[in-house]
Formats: sequence, structure tokens, C-alpha cells
Amino acid sequence: MTEQAEQARDAELRAEIEHLVEIATGKVVTVTDLRAADGDLDRAGVNSIGYINLMEALERSYGAVIDPEADPQHLLSVDSITRFIRSAQS
Repeated sequence: MTEQAEQARDAELRAEIEHLVEIATGKVVTVTDLRAADGDLDRAGVNSIGYINLMEALERSYGAVIDPEADPQHLLSVDSITRFIRSAQS
């Protein structure tokens, strides 16, 4: 896969994850909020229930299981989730 194709795939995956965050938080955190916070979930306002809902959505959508106690670094931002999902799919 070319670098350009990988970048396009990452952009698409990031957009999907942003949408999942929005749904997981009941639209309390929007895509606009995430982008204003540079994708940082805490700064955007994701709360504990939002994180739980997001982890369930990631598992349903991608089969990606993130253990927040063992691997909290994967839940820091949209980019960290994107990297985790890409590595899980490889």
C-alpha cells in the first residue's frame, strides 16, 4: 500500500472513531469538540461512561479490546485509538 493510500485509510479510520466518540458520549462530545482538543479525549470532555461506551463500540466495530488498566495509553486520543486498531488489524 502506498503512503498516500495509508494516509487516506488513517483519515477515514480517524473520522469513524470521532463519530464513535460522539455516539458513545451521547453527543455531549462532538467531532468539533474533539478536533478543537486535537483529538485528546479528556480535553474534549469524555467522561467515564463515555469511555466505557467507546470501548464497547470499538470492540463491536473493530473487534479491538482495549484494557484501560493494562493499556491506558491507547485511550488517550483519537490518534492513539487509530494506531491501536491499525496494529490489531495487521
